[in-house]
Amino acid sequence: MQQESVDLGVRGRIVTMDRNRAVIEDGMVVSRGGRILAVGPRQEIASRYRCEQVLGDEHAIIMPGFIDAHTHCTQCFVRSLTSGELPMIPRLYSPAQRSLNAEQAGTTVRLLAAQLLRSGITTMCEGTLNPAHEPAIVAAIEETGIRCVMARGAADQDFHHAALYSQIADRSWYKAREGEAERELAATEEFLRRHPPRGDGLIRGSVNVSALMNFSEAYFRGGAELARRHDTTIQVHIGRDREEVEFCLSVFGRRPVERLADLGVIDEHLVAVHAVLASEKEIELLARGHAGLAHSPVECVANLNAIPNLPRFRAAGIRVALGCDNQANDIFVNMRAAWLIHGVKWGIAGYDADFLAAGDIIDMATIEAASVLRIDDIAGSLEPGKAADIVVLDGSGPHLMSMQHLSSELLRYASRAEVTSTIVAGKVLYSNGAFTTIDIDRLRGEALAGRDHVREIVAGRRYKPLPQW
Repeated sequence: MQQESVDLGVRGRIVTMDRNRAVIEDGMVVSRGGRILAVGPRQEIASRYRCEQVLGDEHAIIMPGFIDAHTHCTQCFVRSLTSGELPMIPRLYSPAQRSLNAEQAGTTVRLLAAQLLRSGITTMCEGTLNPAHEPAIVAAIEETGIRCVMARGAADQDFHHAALYSQIADRSWYKAREGEAERELAATEEFLRRHPPRGDGLIRGSVNVSALMNFSEAYFRGGAELARRHDTTIQVHIGRDREEVEFCLSVFGRRPVERLADLGVIDEHLVAVHAVLASEKEIELLARGHAGLAHSPVECVANLNAIPNLPRFRAAGIRVALGCDNQANDIFVNMRAAWLIHGVKWGIAGYDADFLAAGDIIDMATIEAASVLRIDDIAGSLEPGKAADIVVLDGSGPHLMSMQHLSSELLRYASRAEVTSTIVAGKVLYSNGAFTTIDIDRLRGEALAGRDHVREIVAGRRYKPLPQW
């Protein structure tokens, strides 16, 4: 039988993440033109295909590329400037992002992409709210070669939250800026045409209606209609913090998810971001609408708002995707954090070892995340026809030698140190310490300059200086 020529073959223990969660002990994945042609036992595949390049070996563990379902690239320079401070989003994160010029915004994407690729993440979901940064962000994504669901939007509403004792004499309020919702939604629709949500490009467009406080009713209704028409997601931070709940109760007389229901936003296109303060009724509303959840476990600890009842979300049938949210930017850290924080919160409290199965957590970083982001036609599993987004792990280390149960041990003991190669659309973007599309030495200098710039802008806005150690 004549062998068919292919661009790439990857051999090892194949974790397909297909419908049956099949694992092929001695397998091979082959791709051509950025798409997977075949997945199967190595000897069978090798007899049919001649590979121009082969990665992996008998010790390798081959997985679909991981997915970071929620991040903000332009927060990449802030990092530990927020340590020990609460609250910090409007006071530190937002001013830091606004201070960046287009060139610096592009650097944040390259820096974030390098961090994600190093941990085996092949797709990120980016939520920019600064139209001035958009061209630089798009250019940097395409330059690095990472796959991206890019949620585009810009706030159209002014608001004031009367907090704590100021409520004695003050009231919260909101006021939409006339005409901006229509203008920004038109810009988002044009973005979706350039980056089709069902297209073959690296970037798939999405709708960003970031929060109830700074986006108007017209924007929410129009954004939901736009998401349905283009079959993409509408990304909404919801139930994130106490201030949001207070604001919604004050001005709408409803909790945040209840307000989304009133606006007709809750359906299968909705990605509810965080929802850490969702009540039982709100979880049911999201479940009945078949919405998805983007959960950032490390961020739960970073901002100390709450730990969501993730077992309850999943029991209700809500699909969950894990997001780094610029915290650690390492999928292994975030998967392990999910296991630990929910183990402490729900497992220990109920003496329940089945609070979240290891396989479920890995699902949330692969195929389930792809479903939430509506990209499961190309990503999330290793199957013929899907994009060749693949991560190669070194399974030869002593901490992985005596495996008893693959998903449990990957969750508990594997790390980004095991990532030897990260492949997007059949192209090797990271391999054995080297990046093929990112000039890491140049990036280092740009990252240090960005760090210094942001420190000068926001360090003085901290309530207290960072400790010396």
